[in-house]
Amino acid sequence: MAGYSHKTWACPFFHWDERLCVRCEGGCMSFPDREALAEYADRYCTNLQDWKSCTVAANLLKYYERTE
Repeated sequence: MAGYSHKTWACPFFHWDERLCVRCEGGCMSFPDREALAEYADRYCTNLQDWKSCTVAANLLKYYERTE
């Protein structure tokens, strides 16, 4: 799914991104500038392997495992 930044998002909890925030099922994460958002998104949200390392995604995975 593409958002404001036209990135390809790997995290299944992603909803959309805006100029300075990423919105996911866990809420909105705000960043001080586009560079900080891009670094975070590249490290977690768009990374096919490391999106599970994001603390928000990891906690959502634990929640769904617990409630299944």
